[in-house]
Amino acid sequence: AVGLLAALTAAVGFVVADRTAGVETETTTVAVTTTRTVTATNTETTDVGVSAAVLDKRDAMLEAAEANDYDALAELADADEFNYTFGSAVQGGPAQYWRDRAAEGDDPLDSLALILRMPYTLATGHYVWPFAYDKNPDTLTDYERDLLEPLGTSFAGESYLGWRAGIRPDGRWVYFVAGD
Repeated sequence: AVGLLAALTAAVGFVVADRTAGVETETTTVAVTTTRTVTATNTETTDVGVSAAVLDKRDAMLEAAEANDYDALAELADADEFNYTFGSAVQGGPAQYWRDRAAEGDDPLDSLALILRMPYTLATGHYVWPFAYDKNPDTLTDYERDLLEPLGTSFAGESYLGWRAGIRPDGRWVYFVAGD
């Protein structure tokens, strides 16, 4: 019986191998990518992949900017490495610099509130608002252009020169500058 079972198994294997010889198998894999741009409509918005420290800092910055509280906003900046101008430091620090800019007709706090409600980008290890920071103007979609319209967005060649804010993943706010 064992010999008969072995012979029968060999015969079945031979027939299956003979019938599938020369048959090609094709496998198709389909990948689906979904891109989602989310704008913050209130300070309760949660962004996937962003640490609580970053979200908390953004929310505090937004609150101070909307309250037009220059001093409270300056207190949120990282004391050791915060950049607010490409020029030399201003007597009175960032709060005075922002007041001076506002007196000249370009209120940075208005711009900060606008950009913090926009999508961010992750660039050079920082969460940066707005998302246009690392975009080429030729690659912007109509939707993205509409988002940037309230800023009067400025690009020089391929670089975004408008107001931008950068927060480290640990929640330290390290810059809020415009220009280059």
